[in-house]
Amino acid sequence: MSLTPNQSRNAGSQPITVLICTSPKAGRGQAREQVPILLERLTQAGYLATQTDSLATIRERIDRFQSAENQRLVIVACGGDGTVSLLADLATPEIPIVPMPMGTENLLARHFGYSADAEQVFQTIADGCDHRIDAGSANGRLFLVMATCGFDAEVVRDVHLRRRGHIHRLSYLRPILRGIARYRFPKIDLRIECDQVARDPLSEGDPGATESSSSSWQPCWAMIFNFPCYGGGLHIEPDAVGDDHLLDVITFEQGTLWSGLRYVAGILMRRHLGFTDVTRRRASRVFLSAPTRVPYQLDGDYVGRLPLKIETLPGRVCLRLPVGTTFSGRLSNQS
Repeated sequence: MSLTPNQSRNAGSQPITVLICTSPKAGRGQAREQVPILLERLTQAGYLATQTDSLATIRERIDRFQSAENQRLVIVACGGDGTVSLLADLATPEIPIVPMPMGTENLLARHFGYSADAEQVFQTIADGCDHRIDAGSANGRLFLVMATCGFDAEVVRDVHLRRRGHIHRLSYLRPILRGIARYRFPKIDLRIECDQVARDPLSEGDPGATESSSSSWQPCWAMIFNFPCYGGGLHIEPDAVGDDHLLDVITFEQGTLWSGLRYVAGILMRRHLGFTDVTRRRASRVFLSAPTRVPYQLDGDYVGRLPLKIETLPGRVCLRLPVGTTFSGRLSNQS
């Protein structure tokens, strides 16, 4: 779906309602101080703006939006990637979401150039462009950026269990070292299905029936990407595209300590895509299980253990992109 300019906030019979949703765990300092500034700026400009950290209130406002005519709602997601995913799961595809990054990594916000500055957030709400992106569903839970299981998910699990309030990148150092020393890289049973449109060779390019191909293998580390983002600025699957209706699967086959160190070093040096024991596939659905306890994480949050069923949700989420930003995340005046 191509970008379309945002309608004027004065158009229509109803003003735009802006729901500013904050996460109690995310954000502090100057970023957090921008929230009341944004609230005041919106109110002065004639928006119906409300701030809340209550899921019940968020659900009530979304339900009210769905049942009312000529009402427009925009959600501002103040927090990290987990907060954005949670709100996207609650919202319908017709409700634009504006991330206001306050988390540790803010992968989606960084990809598109969102800012925590109140004035820039206001400009995005007022003049940004709406674009539908795909999402993923993991055992029924929505994610936007990635789902992984194996070594890095074990690190995320360790951080989750020891978390006390706000975390930062250094919070991952000891869990990474513990993971290197303790994680045994058990085998994962992985199967993918990829839907493809079959074309009639006698037709004039009209699509025919949808066909599905499948394949299976047993890696020791699996990562599924919707966007080419990962913490620390790592480029693990650089070819992932968030509106192609497919997920990008990358797996690491070997399960020894030394192979794990080689994979990590390869990722850091951006050479892992050339390894013969690294497999890349595209999929509509991914099925993962293991005979032992293997953790998985979604958008940087530990969720649970395998088994896991993942499927793509085409066009599930609407983002209101910052002014001058293309869907690729690059500013339109840059090369």
